Amino acid sequence: MKKRDDIDPERTWVTADSHFGHENIIPFCHRPPDVEQTMMEKWARAVPPDDTLLHLGDLSWKGNAWFKNMIAPHLTGDRKLLIRGNHDKGRPSFYTQSGFKLIAPFEIEYATTQVSLSHYPWSEIDDGERQPENHIRIHGHIHNNGYTRDAFVPFFKNHINISVEQTKYRPINLKLLLDGYIYGKVDKEIARQIRERQGVLDG
Repeated sequence: MKKRDDIDPERTWVTADSHFGHENIIPFCHRPPDVEQTMMEKWARAVPPDDTLLHLGDLSWKGNAWFKNMIAPHLTGDRKLLIRGNHDKGRPSFYTQSGFKLIAPFEIEYATTQVSLSHYPWSEIDDGERQPENHIRIHGHIHNNGYTRDAFVPFFKNHINISVEQTKYRPINLKLLLDGYIYGKVDKEIARQIRERQGVLDG
């Protein structure tokens, strides 16, 4: 998996499994009926216009003009990156015209920890290779389901599931996510600066 050095965690927001335009996902994942409007509003409040939005797959249901023309123009973020999920089967031009650049799953190093970002949990795509101890996988795909088919296992070691059902239907800041996971706390001043960029605080 390629390493990237152009991801600034403090200026990057992550989300997964929005499934815009997928009506059946509402009962399947127990979403509220107005979930798409909710996601649009929370996205706009969360992601500052100059920051990066990283979507970990299953952006919309197929490549449809409704999403491209009615939803995508309202999704904030100066740079929007998409790692394709199993439902992202549109032509590359559809995602480009919707404001997203397609990228491959990748790794970054954060606080001496290797962090990979993919649509899938580690075990589903890595050919049985054991996940290293000092490695965190941030992913979507499983929504509010478990990690195994035989039993509901909601948490896996060194995994962070950011499907929208797990994040109250809004993108979350990558630095705050990793600091919370690794250290069990976040830097209050950094959190204040991030909220200020979101327009939550004055000046």
